[in-house]
Order: sequence, then C-alpha cells, then structure tokens
Amino acid sequence: MQFSADTLKLLDQVNQLYPGSIVLHGSGDASGIINHEQVTTDVLGERLAIQVTDATAPDFTATHELLHMMLGLGGFPQVFFQLKVADNDDLTEQMIVMSTYLYRPALHAIIYKEQKQHGLITNDVLNGYVKGVEAELTPETSDDEQSQAALRIMLLLDAQVLFSVLDNDQIKAKQTELMDLYPVAWAAASEILAAMQPEKITNALGLHRAVVAAFTTFDEQMAKMQLPLLNAKEFATLTPVLSERQLRLTVNQIFNIKHVDLLDETTNQTAYIGVTKQDGQNSFAISAPEEETQRAEFFKELYQLSVSELFDQIKQPYTLRD
Repeated sequence: MQFSADTLKLLDQVNQLYPGSIVLHGSGDASGIINHEQVTTDVLGERLAIQVTDATAPDFTATHELLHMMLGLGGFPQVFFQLKVADNDDLTEQMIVMSTYLYRPALHAIIYKEQKQHGLITNDVLNGYVKGVEAELTPETSDDEQSQAALRIMLLLDAQVLFSVLDNDQIKAKQTELMDLYPVAWAAASEILAAMQPEKITNALGLHRAVVAAFTTFDEQMAKMQLPLLNAKEFATLTPVLSERQLRLTVNQIFNIKHVDLLDETTNQTAYIGVTKQDGQNSFAISAPEEETQRAEFFKELYQLSVSELFDQIKQPYTLRD
C-alpha cells in the first residue's frame, strides 16, 4: 500500500508535534467501502504505529487519523471517560462508544474541510463512505422497532458533516439516497447538525460548543422517540476551554459540583463531577470522603481553590482560550 507525498508530508508535520515518533503502515485489500474503523494505532514505548487496514482510500484514511492527532496535540478539546455504571461494564462500554460517536462529527467539521482542500474527497471516496454507512445500517420501515435508531442518527450526523463541506452537485444523489433509506434518522441528525453550527467550528471554543450541542440535541431526539437518554453531558468529560482570567477565579465561580449516579472509574467510589455553569458540561470528575462532615469540609475547601490550583492538583487537562 502506497501513500502520497502529501500524506507523508502531513506525517512529518505531526511528528514535529508528537513527543515520540510516529510511523505509518498499510496492509490489506480494497473492500470498496470506507469507515473510521479501517485504521489502528499501537503505542510501543515512545513510538506510535498507525496501520491502515483497507486499501480502498489509504490517503483519505491515513490523513484523517493524522489530522485527528494534530488537533489533539494542538489543544483542541478531547473527550475522555472517568465514570462507569455500577456493576454493568457492557452498558459503560456502550455509553463510551456512543459518546465518542457524538464527539467525532464536531472534529470532522475541521478534518473533512482540510481533506477537501487537498483533493482527498473524490467521488470514489464519497461513494465508499456512503457504502460504509449503509453497510452498518438497516433501512427504516413503517413498523421500525428502533433498535438501530441511535446508531442511524450518529452515522448520518457524521455523513451530514461530510456533505456540508462538499459541493451540492457532488453530494445530491448520495444525500437523496440516504434520506430515502433513513428518513426519520436523517431528520433527527439534521436537528443535531443545526444546533452544532459546523460553520463556526474554527477553534477550540467553537469545537467545545459544538460537542455540547451534539450531546444536548441527541438526547432531545432520543426523548422524542421515547428511547433511553445517553446523558453524555454528565457521563463524558470534555476538556474545558478557559481564559487566563477564568483560571484565576475560584472553582465556585466557574463550576458547580454535582453528584451523579455513577462511580469514579479509578476509585470505584461515588462520583462527583464539575460542570461548567455556562453549559452544564462535565469538565472533571472527583471522589470525595464518604463521611459526611469530612465531605462537607472537602467541598468547602475545593470551592475556594482557584481553577488552576484545582486542575494542577487533579492533573486535569484544559485548553487555554484564544
């Protein structure tokens, strides 16, 4: 499997940011479909190996992964998981996967735009991408039992983000195809896309706002369908984007501490999350003493710390606002 000079140039750029070394390999045949599972990453000491496992569109797939890494290394908010459902690892894993699927489209608003500018989203790539979506989903029916409702919405949301950066002439046929196969999910995904405002995702703060909007609006769509809510705003920790001034303020000026019916993934204790007063998004998770008097004193002291002091103590990543 060969990679283009542009792909190798991007690999060099990411290597300049990465604290170790990144190598890129490719293997496998061309399936004719494209999805985001066709690349794997393995860390071996200070070396990171990226493996493209399908030859359908190696440059599209490789640059997609490299741009993900570049945005992460550049301080764009990331989603991570510090909480778990008590005695239910399967549900925890399902919530992690769903939250990740909802986070990605906001990043892809930047990534797909960059890939388009480099001529990487050809008609063949578009066709392979849509085949990948359709390979995962069953068409909606008049008596649909909705077992795939959430997955359809999440995959079609990503497709709509891709379509949003392309010319109408290029996407018209494929857009109609997906709308005809999945009309209910397409409409729900459109609501989420509108709330995300992908055209405003140009920096870390814009990305953060779009992810929170996706989390919020997805649950609104689940409620309309009378399906279980994900509650990703509580479950998933999203890197906060803060100004220098906000870092100097006390914790109680920026965050509310909230008890959740989940466990701290590390300590297995009852979990508390810090949610931003502005949007209610989980920005960090902590455990507190179980004894009531000690717990009250713990939170009293915590609220009076500056945000930067707290984040230093709990080693919480954050992004400095532009």
